[in-house]
Amino acid sequence: MQRSEILIVGATGQQGSATIKALAEAAQQQPAPAPRILALTRSASSEKARSFSAHPAISSVFLVTAPPGDEAQAIPLIDAAVEHGVRRIVFSSVDRGGDARSWDNPTSIPHFAAKHRIELHLRDACAASAPGGAATTTMAGLRATMPPDRAMQLVSVRDIGRFAARALLDPGPWAGRAVGLAGDELTFVEAADIFRRIVGHDMPRLWAPLGRGVRWLVDDTGKSMDWFGRVGFGVNMEALRREDEQVQDFESWLRTSSGWVADSKV
Repeated sequence: MQRSEILIVGATGQQGSATIKALAEAAQQQPAPAPRILALTRSASSEKARSFSAHPAISSVFLVTAPPGDEAQAIPLIDAAVEHGVRRIVFSSVDRGGDARSWDNPTSIPHFAAKHRIELHLRDACAASAPGGAATTTMAGLRATMPPDRAMQLVSVRDIGRFAARALLDPGPWAGRAVGLAGDELTFVEAADIFRRIVGHDMPRLWAPLGRGVRWLVDDTGKSMDWFGRVGFGVNMEALRREDEQVQDFESWLRTSSGWVADSKV
């Protein structure tokens, strides 16, 4: 029997690397033969499409994109994956106000709206590949995730990888779901206090005039910051912890995953 293969697109980035690590850790705990992990780092869509012809055993794909050009990176790959019979596609997206609201809320932020269009394309492509409701393709979207008094939801890259690995290895509970991920919700002041207590010195800051200049010059960044201040992410963190009580908050991330504690020798 041919061993299944999982394609990780963006394998050298933080999310891709975290997903590969989580898959490897899960493989050590399973008696069944572990799937083979294929790492793809190039951004050319033609290269991505050729991956499916060269590796017909690919059954699952984890996909993360970066602006600009999210759609050019994602849509050709999704179409090629569906055409070649890939059964599970996990797309790392962005929360836009909660799991239900995100489906209908592209926002005015260009790269948020691009990810929204990718989500809809992926959902429709999966539905079209499974007429009559027979699920031949599973879609899971991971919607990951300011004024000083405005709390912002945060998610650790480790947890993105862990949830992506779950959706790839056990797709049943994740079929058709788009799940917001966040482990903490803090204001900048609260985050700075935790950082100082755990690491032993102040959290690095950007020179304020430079930050305001970036917001003014870069339309996408300015709209993102305005949206965070007015609306913000809407992840149901209590429900998420019912699925996994080991989701990291900011303090546990600092202590175990960030590298800051080791670097500070505290």
